[in-house]
Parts: sequence; structure tokens; C-alpha cells
Amino acid sequence: MTVTQLGITVRAETDSVAAVRHFVDFAQRILGSRADQSIVAIVTSELVANAVTVAAGEITVTIRCVDDNLRVEVQDHGYGLPELQHPRPIDSGGGRGLMIVDELADQWGVQQFLPGKIVWFEVGPAEVSARTRGTMLG
Repeated sequence: MTVTQLGITVRAETDSVAAVRHFVDFAQRILGSRADQSIVAIVTSELVANAVTVAAGEITVTIRCVDDNLRVEVQDHGYGLPELQHPRPIDSGGGRGLMIVDELADQWGVQQFLPGKIVWFEVGPAEVSARTRGTMLG
């Protein structure tokens, strides 16, 4: 039997961020993804944390391989759409989460439904994605 997609539903609580991060790590291994696990963990954590912040009720995270890419979808029932911001360096009010997503994910986007949304991202195989990002990660 081949597993093509895995998902988890959690409450919009702070502890859920770590639980989802561990789930995504496990799911990547089950799916045989070659995406960089640390990048997937960071981006997923940012999106789940955003959903927790808007008190979205339940959050459903789905992960699957699409061609050679790993696709992660974070669905919540909170109102409003995520907005890419550019806070000043000394701004301690946050707003950097989607900047991180935008920098690390190969692609990302939002699908709206009422109430809620799905924020998704894709990351290609580590050897390909690292080249597209240059030496940003060191």
C-alpha cells in the first residue's frame, strides 16, 4: 500500500505548533519526501502559529507529494487573510512570519472559503530548493 497524503487536525492552541511540527517530520518520512525537513518545519510552524493567533478553532494540516515537491496545506476557520508585511528591524510587534514563508518556500498561496482559508506552500527536493535560494541558509 502506498501512502499519498497524511493529515492532522488540532485545536488552535500554542501547544499545537510543536505537535504539528513533529507530525510533519513524521509524514515527510512516510511519504519519502526529499524536501529539507528543517525548512518544512519552520514554514509549517509559522503558518500554524498564524492560525493559532487568529483563534481559528480547529486547524487541519495536510501534507502530500506533488510531483517532486512537498505540499503542505494549513486550513483554519479564522477570518481574514494573511498579509505579507515588511516591518522595520526594530519593530517588536511581529509580522515576520509570512516573510519567512516567502523566503523559504518555493511557492505559497492562499485559498479563501467562508469562514476560513487554506494557506499552502511547496518545497522541492533539498538539492534543487537550496540552489534556488542561493546561500541564504548558510
